[in-house]
Amino acid sequence: MRTLFISRFCLFTVMAITFNHVTFANESLTQAERNTLVKEDIAGTQVLSEVCPALMGQKANFEQNIQKLIQMNLKQYSGQSMTFAALQNDAEYKALLAEAHKTLKETPTDEQKTVCEDVLDFQE
Repeated sequence: MRTLFISRFCLFTVMAITFNHVTFANESLTQAERNTLVKEDIAGTQVLSEVCPALMGQKANFEQNIQKLIQMNLKQYSGQSMTFAALQNDAEYKALLAEAHKTLKETPTDEQKTVCEDVLDFQE
């Protein structure tokens, strides 16, 4: 399941608002499960923000889109106010971030670059 992280990231993050509204409308997910999905998406976004500049060069639009995606996902976090800075100290988020880094290492560079381009081309 984790080996499909990059594909899943594209599905969840690049189409974040539409997909998350549909997913979160599903009553079978608990609030904790929904929050974990949000954290997972943000962790994937953070990893991409670290690796993509090396693959594509520095692009202002890319960084703006990363910030948009993070903010869009944070809005989906339910139950309490959450910030990107607060997530950096969250134990579950740290584990998800470590897993995202591990999965990225297992993902071919051409697939990484494709996802980076998807983020660069992202429009709300």
